[in-house]
Amino acid sequence: MKKTPQQFRRDNVKQLFDRILKQNQIKLSPTSISISESMNDDFTTVNLLFSEGSDEHVSPVPLENIKAKGFVDGLFMGLKNYYIDSYPTLKKIKLVDLVVSPITKKSGRLGSDARANVSLRVHVDKHGEAEFEYKSRSVVHSSFTAALKAFEFYINCERTFLRIKSILEDAEARNRGDIAERCMVDLSLLTGVNTYG
Repeated sequence: MKKTPQQFRRDNVKQLFDRILKQNQIKLSPTSISISESMNDDFTTVNLLFSEGSDEHVSPVPLENIKAKGFVDGLFMGLKNYYIDSYPTLKKIKLVDLVVSPITKKSGRLGSDARANVSLRVHVDKHGEAEFEYKSRSVVHSSFTAALKAFEFYINCERTFLRIKSILEDAEARNRGDIAERCMVDLSLLTGVNTYG
């Protein structure tokens, strides 16, 4: 499958994470998710447990009793509400769609052990849509992982932006035009995927 221009931009931004944040990138990994629905209630209750951390420190994050209109809404809004105070640029990200595509075997038949590709699409204010995918045998696990990948990406974008802004201010104070110029190039990569400030 060919990469889209948006995927190339995101790959370039991830290389920037490696250079600027190094081992201090935030990584989000799923641990468990439970979903409770009742036919007598309009709401779905979602409980999430995932790990958050960098290479140096990882801690569990439980988000419990999230009431939502379905598990995808609970998953996305639970993560957004948890992180929005620390990372305000997440306000500009809205869930657009979740697409599940079964992966058929060469015979063309679907078995009960078929894998599914889940694509979570978000709209980023003034930047259009971005897609985050994950494949597994579980639609729920794939949805959870795709959502975590989206939040991990935009959290690291904001952290990288703030770090580069600090480096730029220091470079300007020391009259280091070479460093300031590099910072401006790096900031242009980040503003290609979100708006900051």
